[in-house]
Amino acid sequence: MKHSATYNRTAIMTHAWEIVRRANVAKFGLRTILRRALRAAWGEAKHKRAIALIEEKAQTQSPEVARTREAIAALEGKDRWTQADYARIGVLRAALRAAVEHEQAASDYVEKRELIEAAKGRFCAVTFTKKDGTERTMQVQPSTLQHHVKGDSATEAGKQATQTRKARHPHLLAVWDAQARAPRSVNLATISRIAVNGTVHEYRA
Repeated sequence: MKHSATYNRTAIMTHAWEIVRRANVAKFGLRTILRRALRAAWGEAKHKRAIALIEEKAQTQSPEVARTREAIAALEGKDRWTQADYARIGVLRAALRAAVEHEQAASDYVEKRELIEAAKGRFCAVTFTKKDGTERTMQVQPSTLQHHVKGDSATEAGKQATQTRKARHPHLLAVWDAQARAPRSVNLATISRIAVNGTVHEYRA
């Protein structure tokens, strides 16, 4: 599917200059303010693009959701229901709820992955809930992890392990813990806050 959401560099630059005009240039200096403004403008643009992609995907139902909706509509269109029909409608409605929730979770994971990966070589603060129920904020650096698992120095076994883990556990995102200087896994489902490129994004974990 071709996505319509792209970056409008002219609009980003215009927005950055709007931020500059509102800032105290005399206090901080034009170069510093412009650098911060560009970072903030790009952060907002990337967030809007991620949201646009998610909304675009949401407009297209998965085959499973479409089939389940059709089955429910066909059953509800019957003049008379048997005992089996009553039992089947309950199963279908439960299946539809599960399928929709699965799609919503998948879209949520996509947005969070894209926001974190947008940091590239910069630091990104990710707040999430650990298995023991405690909250933690981790400073991650996406490009450092990519160097270890995707770069020329990465082993084939490491690359394969990364792909296998991603397929089996879509809710887990491998990240590079900048403080521990080691790879870690973050549960996308429990992320409550992402601070990246000068913009903070909050979620209901």
